[in-house]
Amino acid sequence: MNMPVLDRSLNEVIPRGNAYSRPIVRPRLKPEPVPENVSAATALEIVSEAASAMRALEQQSAEAVSRARAVADSIVKKLETTEARAERAETALRKAEGEVAEWTTTASRALQELETAQREIAAKEEQLAAAEERLHFTEKKVKDAEERATEANSAIEQIVEAIRTQLPGRGQMTGA
Repeated sequence: MNMPVLDRSLNEVIPRGNAYSRPIVRPRLKPEPVPENVSAATALEIVSEAASAMRALEQQSAEAVSRARAVADSIVKKLETTEARAERAETALRKAEGEVAEWTTTASRALQELETAQREIAAKEEQLAAAEERLHFTEKKVKDAEERATEANSAIEQIVEAIRTQLPGRGQMTGA
């Protein structure tokens, strides 16, 4: 009895291994010649085996489709998760860029204020130096004036003493 080799036929219909590495071979459409001495029971057995093989093939196909759907669903879920993460990252990036721009503006204003304050301090230091110079000049004038006043007082006392000594009568008159 010549029976078709089902394993070979299944391998032709469903390639084993990586589906991308080998081309799919289509099943032969010509039936193999059946010898004349094959009985109806053998034919029924062959039909039964063929039906069984077809059911197994359908079950394998259904399982493969189910696995493919599960993988596709998993990929879609991962893609959605990744897209959500990317959106959150973009939002965080925009927020950080806004904060950096705000900080840059604040730092720029602070730098301008610092430069203004430094210019004002320099101007005040110049005013202070000029005032100190005027103070030293005025102090020198005061010291010179005090020295002249002291000298003038001393001269006046000498003149008064000289007058007292030269006018004895007056000093005696007042004393008598």
